Amino acid sequence: MMVPTGSPSGTARREAPSKMWLAMVVIVVVVLQIASTTGLFVYLNMSISQVSAASHMPSPDSLFSPTEARTMPRSFNNSKFMSSVAQRPSAHLTLRDSQGIPSYPTTTQGLHQSCRHVVRSWANQSFGAHLHNMTLTNGKLRVPQDGRYYLYSQVYFRYPSPAASDGDQRSVSHQLVQCVYKKTSYPSPIQLLKGVGTKCWAPDAEYALHSVYQGGLFELRAGDELFVSVSSPTMVNADDSSSYFGAFRLDL
Repeated sequence: MMVPTGSPSGTARREAPSKMWLAMVVIVVVVLQIASTTGLFVYLNMSISQVSAASHMPSPDSLFSPTEARTMPRSFNNSKFMSSVAQRPSAHLTLRDSQGIPSYPTTTQGLHQSCRHVVRSWANQSFGAHLHNMTLTNGKLRVPQDGRYYLYSQVYFRYPSPAASDGDQRSVSHQLVQCVYKKTSYPSPIQLLKGVGTKCWAPDAEYALHSVYQGGLFELRAGDELFVSVSSPTMVNADDSSSYFGAFRLDL
């Protein structure tokens, strides 16, 4: 009698290994997933710990003694930087009010013909004016240290027009000039800045107004003296916020 080749016992033997391999694959996948999840958790935990430790790190100044801090580079020594800023020469001067018209002496030799009258009534007594680590003598600002300085000046010209009853209805023309000079060891002053404005004012106006501003960066030496000169001294108006003169060092 013949026995069939596809009996149930043979089929069971062939299916058993395939089920075992499938179970092993599932176990490996689960183990890999657990390992990757655990690694991600550990990485995140270490990152959070590093951020927390960085937020509690002491400042660079607290890691050194006061003596060591003074010898460190400027980027770490804030106190030294603030001290240098406090010692920086600077000045902002305004005109003293003398019935609106400051008084001027005779012209100074060596100045250009268009602005030969030196303004001498600068002061640091008004609101906002100051004189720090610089000196002022007879309208001249003295430079205490070598370096690069920014100079600036503005002069406010105010011309009272003649009355209409004078019978002269022609317009009045004026050339308004402001110069900034430096006085060195050389005999003649050196012109640094010059501002010009030509105005034609109607005589029926109560006042004719014009301001000239200028500024620039210059290399100066200790002992240089800075001053302002104008073309029309009787037209300069002594107003704190309109006529001013100043300088400050940039590279300390």
